[in-house]
Amino acid sequence: MSSSIFIKKKKRSAVLLDKHHSIRLLKTSKKRIVNKRNNKIKGFEQLLVKELNEEMISTSNSTVNEISENVSNVVIEGLPVTFLLKLGKEFFSDLEAVKYYYNSKHEDFYKNRSLLEESLQSSINNASNEEQLKISEFISNK
Repeated sequence: MSSSIFIKKKKRSAVLLDKHHSIRLLKTSKKRIVNKRNNKIKGFEQLLVKELNEEMISTSNSTVNEISENVSNVVIEGLPVTFLLKLGKEFFSDLEAVKYYYNSKHEDFYKNRSLLEESLQSSINNASNEEQLKISEFISNK
């Protein structure tokens, strides 16, 4: 009988340890654990955004007017620089901000994220509806 009580206590303590471990993960200041937690959160956020985008696309009618309204709202702020450069090289390879982003000889463009975002956003807004659709698909498939 004492062994069954010991097993029950062991299970309870395991559950308590797991809860304490979860709480410790939230309160920790260790860089590795904090980065791990932040990466999990980013992954969940990306999944939620992707699901919301898919729901919006599936619920919208396929009329040209609605598609053009959705596409004109393509937002590239907050995307990683490497992804912005891939986007720029794929669709707007002639932009100087894309060409010279990592070229230190061109000081105006060298690692100038704001200029890169502005030039890509203006190029996207000036692009045709078909190109905007391709760009939005490229962004959603990242």
